[in-house]
Amino acid sequence: MVQAFDTAESYQCPICKGNNNCCNSTEKSLGICWCSGEFFPKAIFDLVPYDQLRKSCICKKCLDEFVG
Repeated sequence: MVQAFDTAESYQCPICKGNNNCCNSTEKSLGICWCSGEFFPKAIFDLVPYDQLRKSCICKKCLDEFVG
């Protein structure tokens, strides 16, 4: 999900609303983020409200729960 975000909502997982710990936000430019090396199944994006698609990263907890 490598994409830069710059809003307060960019730190919030669009599924659970928890902190997504994404480093791809412009204010957290710390290098490689945990999400850069992950595979996000296409179906996980069905859980994200349409108006929130591509606005913030899904958190690791939600990803792990989805892929089981």
